[in-house]
This record gives sequence, C-alpha cells and structure tokens, in this order.
Amino acid sequence: MTQGLNAQRLPRAGRNDVGDAFVPGVNGSYVVEAKAPRRDGRIDLSGWLREAEIEAENYKEQKKLAVAPTPLVIIKASNKGIGDAYVVQRLSDVLPNL
Repeated sequence: MTQGLNAQRLPRAGRNDVGDAFVPGVNGSYVVEAKAPRRDGRIDLSGWLREAEIEAENYKEQKKLAVAPTPLVIIKASNKGIGDAYVVQRLSDVLPNL
C-alpha cells in the first residue's frame, strides 16, 4: 500500500467491544474488524461480519451517534502483505456508494 488511512485504533471493551479500528471516510464512517485465517485456512465470513455488525452498533451506542458506522471485516491473506488483504462487506452497504 502506498498511502495510509486516518484510522483510530479502538480499545477492547469486552462483551461491548466496538471493533478494532474506526475509519472516517468520504462516503461515511467504518468500524473495522481485523481477522486472520486460522492455521487450517478456515475463514468464517458470516460469523466475522455478524461480529463487525454488532460492534458497529456498540460503537454507535457508546459514541451516541444517530447512525451506526458501516461494518467492515479485513482479513489478512496468508503469507502476503496487508495490501493483499480481503475486505468483506454486505452488498446492501456497498451499492449506495457505487
């Protein structure tokens, strides 16, 4: 990657976790859940996205926002740099920005 983002690392909050990072963007804000595949290579897309959705709602409640940030899951690709990571998002969150 050649450029960085204005991201804020978020503190762990136990069962009321608010995600791993908050990223303000041009088309809204994002709560990022960062993941790495298990040793056996398994990836839990639906489970990790559900976790990110819950954490985005927790962030909204904690910060007293009117709208929750968009949840994103960033999955590190094995044996690759962060620029080759995968981003998972609901289609309904992507379409308005296309």
